Amino acid sequence: MSDAALEIRSLHSGYGRVPVLHGISARIEPGETVGLIGPNGHGKSTLFRTLSGLLPAWSGSVHFLGRDITNKSPSAIVESGLIHVPQGNTLFPDLTVQENLWLGAFAKGPRAERRKTIERVFSLFPRLAERRGQRCRTLSGGERQMVAIGCGLMGLPKLLILDEPTLGLSPKLKMELRDAIAAIIGSGVQTIIVEQDPEFLQTLATRFLLVSEGAVHAEISGAGGLEHQRIVEMYFGHA
Repeated sequence: MSDAALEIRSLHSGYGRVPVLHGISARIEPGETVGLIGPNGHGKSTLFRTLSGLLPAWSGSVHFLGRDITNKSPSAIVESGLIHVPQGNTLFPDLTVQENLWLGAFAKGPRAERRKTIERVFSLFPRLAERRGQRCRTLSGGERQMVAIGCGLMGLPKLLILDEPTLGLSPKLKMELRDAIAAIIGSGVQTIIVEQDPEFLQTLATRFLLVSEGAVHAEISGAGGLEHQRIVEMYFGHA
């Protein structure tokens, strides 16, 4: 039995008959924060959708905390503690902030703890506490992203996957969200983050994986290890 927090072995997946993941493999050790970087359209979101059961794995396997979760239902994967916060606006726009957060705690264990958990979310995102009765369609983009992450936290994740959490946000909001994610990591929630801005990840991730053409093409260990020239080389190759 693997002692990895998450182990992905030769995973193939895609959309219809179009392959996107070409035997991707990765191992996430307990306690580490991993940043995934790479060009758009090369498989990062597809990988997360396959891990969380939203897309079927064509072949290969996914083991989470020693259990095979390959092609389990999304609800079963959430109940196991692997929670994926996808990119984009996936909230219920006509429900309030608090109602959306309640829905994040649908599983039996998190549901029993939801009153305590929601107060932790409001402590992490004070702006949401002020807007708890406000419909989500009236929130700013940054506030909606806070709600989305809060919904993920309501499920009491053992591993939290954040897919481009700062997409479309202003530099000020990006820094505010970075501080919140740092606090989440500091509280003991293991995290994997996809970001198009690698510099955003430098103070958060302990290891970086470059995903390109549906596979892991490079790895860098150590916080702050992504120097500008190295980023350019990883994305575009050597000049």
